[in-house]
Amino acid sequence: MARHVPDRLPASDDLRAYVTKPLLDRITDQSIDSDYKAAAHRRDPAGEEPVRRRRPGFRAMVVVGLFALLATTAAVQTSRNEDVRQTSRQVLIDRIEQRQAGIADLHREISELRDDTQKREAALSSLDERAERTSANAAATGERTGFAPVTGSGIRITIDNASDGSEGGTVRDYDLAVIVNGLWEAGASAVSVDGQRVTPRSGVITSGSTLRMNDVSLSPPYEVSAIGDTRTLSARFAETISGVMIHTTTQEYGMPYDVENIDRLTLPAAPPDLLELTYLDAKGDERSKKPTDNTEGDREE
Repeated sequence: MARHVPDRLPASDDLRAYVTKPLLDRITDQSIDSDYKAAAHRRDPAGEEPVRRRRPGFRAMVVVGLFALLATTAAVQTSRNEDVRQTSRQVLIDRIEQRQAGIADLHREISELRDDTQKREAALSSLDERAERTSANAAATGERTGFAPVTGSGIRITIDNASDGSEGGTVRDYDLAVIVNGLWEAGASAVSVDGQRVTPRSGVITSGSTLRMNDVSLSPPYEVSAIGDTRTLSARFAETISGVMIHTTTQEYGMPYDVENIDRLTLPAAPPDLLELTYLDAKGDERSKKPTDNTEGDREE
């Protein structure tokens, strides 16, 4: 093993100490110094002093702490936002469900109202039909009984006193009653005498030398009008006993007598005094009611 020679001798001040220092200690120190220098030379061949690297201490801890704080804050904020989104979503769902429930209730109400409307319309239609039938029946009854004016085709019979003035040739209440009865029998639906409507309460009476009907005086020539089928009414009247009797009487006494068809006749309603309706009220008391006055005479249109 070669002997190690020191690179340089110590200065004059340390020379005495270097000489007096024990050999073993001096060898050990020189070996250690030489080893350190060799290692340093290998790490930095240029001979420069290596830069000492700082350990990632406090700054790294601060950075990591800040990052952890930011991550925690972001996580908390994300969680809160998610909670808000979930809450908002649930609120929207609840509102939608409430609106849907409200719409369903409205649909049910509309359906119920539609069913109720249909029932009411059906009831109203039924009432309208009943009203029409009742009105038609009332009109027909009024026409037959004299409670309402009537218009239609028919015949008119004219009879007058004989020109000689004989008693047998004078028209009497009996003659007019025979004509009226014959017309009813022949199928007439309404009859009037000199514009006075014949009703179940009507009657021709003699007051002195004057004939009266419905408390109204009649004057010759007397006209008896009847609503009916013009094709058959006059022929059927002539075939009745009443028709034969009046024809015979007028022929025998020379009384003017004529039957003619009329395309359109209007017979008025009977006077209000004859159209008095008697009925019982809720208490059982008898009361009466009179319709509107109508004294208009027969009209040929």
